[in-house]
Amino acid sequence: MKEMKIIQLKNIFLVLLTALIAGSCTLEENLSEAKLDPSALNSPEALEAAVAGMYRQFEGAMRWNQCWIRSYGGDDVTTHSGLNKQGFRDSDRMEMTSLTAGIELSYEPAYTVIKEANNILANEANFATDGGDGVNGLLGEAYFLRAFNYFSLTRTFGNVPLILSTDILGNVELQRAELIDIYSQIENDLLMAERLLPDQYPGVPAAIRPNNGSARAYLAKLYMHWAGWPLKDSSKYAMAASSAKTVIDNAGAHGFALVADMGTLWSIADENRFSSEIVFGLGHAQLLGNEFANRHTGRLGYPGDVQGWSENFAEIAFFEDFPEGDRKEDTYRTDVDFNGDSINWKDFENESHPMFLKVTGYQDEIRTNNSVTSMTTYNMRFADLLLYYAEAVGRSGGTSGDAWEALNKVRRRANGLPVDTPDASVDLTSGDLAEFAYTERKWELAGEFKRWDDLTRMERVAEALGNRSSEELVGPVTGDTSPANYFAEIPEEELIRSPQLRN
Repeated sequence: MKEMKIIQLKNIFLVLLTALIAGSCTLEENLSEAKLDPSALNSPEALEAAVAGMYRQFEGAMRWNQCWIRSYGGDDVTTHSGLNKQGFRDSDRMEMTSLTAGIELSYEPAYTVIKEANNILANEANFATDGGDGVNGLLGEAYFLRAFNYFSLTRTFGNVPLILSTDILGNVELQRAELIDIYSQIENDLLMAERLLPDQYPGVPAAIRPNNGSARAYLAKLYMHWAGWPLKDSSKYAMAASSAKTVIDNAGAHGFALVADMGTLWSIADENRFSSEIVFGLGHAQLLGNEFANRHTGRLGYPGDVQGWSENFAEIAFFEDFPEGDRKEDTYRTDVDFNGDSINWKDFENESHPMFLKVTGYQDEIRTNNSVTSMTTYNMRFADLLLYYAEAVGRSGGTSGDAWEALNKVRRRANGLPVDTPDASVDLTSGDLAEFAYTERKWELAGEFKRWDDLTRMERVAEALGNRSSEELVGPVTGDTSPANYFAEIPEEELIRSPQLRN
């Protein structure tokens, strides 16, 4: 029975990752040939192989916590005060430098994905029309992943090199691009992705491959950040609202919806991990081998008392401020069963912190010493988009009923209520819509590495980090909390190779 389940899951993921993940050796050979000779990338099969190779790099880029290391600067997430967590502590204390341990894993893998996307798009002219063989969608994925990775890079490092050629790691003398140029390129790529991608990917149970709704949703996210720090073009709030509304109005066509029970999102059961809440996510398949597993969940969220690695903890003050109710129970773990005992987080000897259920998963599915899991990586959830919409409407001066309803859907679920049924006990209908939605994001997305971006775009880092609990053994925030210190420095290895990039 177990062998049959493994075979079934393997077949699912062969479809999800373009049916070529298992043939990585052949794939790499095809990719190398295509890079040397553009004419080799001239068939749907070769294009599919190239896209599969791009996804292999993307999965690798997002496998480890270091992908989000800068987000440890948020007030929701912290780490251990010792052990091998110095890089995360640097971020947590606002003391990052170009030598911060692990910072290169936020930089180099993203450019590797961009390199693969550039190679595909350099050969786009070989595919003049889509003859029903899925070529448009494959090209759309290349545009989407290039945009996704440039967005991640610029929100982490600021003025990064913007390279669109296949010589990205070759002879081009790298220069830092202007932020407006990076944002404009991301916008162009997402618009192209939206035009080329299907409403839903056939044969894929959720948006672990982006569809055109995913692209439009990321345009909404881009415009929210464009409107905030550092570019502060407030006209983009209306564009964010319009983009989000387009996706919400067509959610059914894209397969997007809130799940009824938020807690199911952190389950690895097949019926839960490929859910309608994924606007864009990354599916993992540990049963295919550890190289396909999620390595930023499971054991990393537990303390050493229960064989954990103490890498990702909940900040105590944030946890204590978190509104009580269903959502808090679906966000955190406060007790662990271990060796026949139930241990409360306050009784941990190896540093006392609440744990994120979003990281540990459920103990009956993922053991405390399991560092390889199949938990879904939610790059954007539908709840995320609903709250962007409500906030964008508010910040652009609007107050539509649809925007209040978007906010209230999330609030209802947070209180264990049906999302589509108005309830006066939790619904909001007047007041500062933008701030209500912004605060709702704080609670809804806690522990998902979204809080840092929200704090920076609104320039509220100093205010948030001023609320740190004295019980945090990682220590107080000692670095500069002003916008001058929001961006991380490009890794030292890259600065040595390209000294002109040094600030």
